[in-house]
Amino acid sequence: MNQSKANSGVSVAMIRAFVCVSKHLNISQACLELRATRQTVRRHINDLEFILGGDLFEVVDRQYQLTSFGAKMLEGAKSLLTQIDAWSGQSPLTRHATDGLESQRYTDAQGRVYYSQQHPVSQIAREGLPLMKQAFKAWGTAETQIDHEAMDAIRPYAVLYRKSALGWVYVHVGEESAYARWLGPTIARSVIGRLISDDSASEDYDEFMGGAYSRIYEEGGVRFDHILAHMPRESGETKAGSFQRLLMGGVFPDGTHGLIIIAALTENIVIDALCAEDRPKLPECLLMDRVLQSAD
Repeated sequence: MNQSKANSGVSVAMIRAFVCVSKHLNISQACLELRATRQTVRRHINDLEFILGGDLFEVVDRQYQLTSFGAKMLEGAKSLLTQIDAWSGQSPLTRHATDGLESQRYTDAQGRVYYSQQHPVSQIAREGLPLMKQAFKAWGTAETQIDHEAMDAIRPYAVLYRKSALGWVYVHVGEESAYARWLGPTIARSVIGRLISDDSASEDYDEFMGGAYSRIYEEGGVRFDHILAHMPRESGETKAGSFQRLLMGGVFPDGTHGLIIIAALTENIVIDALCAEDRPKLPECLLMDRVLQSAD
């Protein structure tokens, strides 16, 4: 490869080729999506590998696979590409930050608008829902250890993920979790071992819901958001719902990292960009404002 070409820096085309090939793990399918020749796509990948100093893909049994280095680079590439597309008006997902706290707006193919707004973690201590207070307390007492006895009280309300080379894998869905309440227990039990991306949602939707996962997973930190999203119910009908979500980095007994999600279905959300008339009204049976109130 011409070294002067690599020295010109990373291009958007290189990043887009990397993300597209990682999605399909097939050059021909990536070429169709990118409307580019195989030679062009391969050149973009080769140039990017040269600049980054490592192989992004390997071929095993004539099948493309991400290398461990490629898997590490992928989340950052996706995030950067999303931001570039938002700046250029090509993405239905937009993000901005105020005082270090992130807000998002996403419009799906049906024109439905989704919102999220990050809040300071200290807000949980001051005015948090009982479930959020207990979850944060349990996580601190357990020192991030997922199987610690301090986590037992919140385990029924938690969703746990592991991260694989292909994406986020469901490990546990609590029977009292917001996920189980919204989708129903049958679907909640059926997703164990599956990837988040196995659903029919778009990549932009997955980025809206899960864009913050990697940083919390890798750093072992905490993040608190208020969210309005349009999600399918057990019947298959898509409904608007609002919830508070606490992301916490965790550690499994074997020392590998995990992601703990505690969500509470509630109408008590603060999202500056959300109009009053767009706030959903949730059935009383779904609300989680008083969960673990006696323990608070």
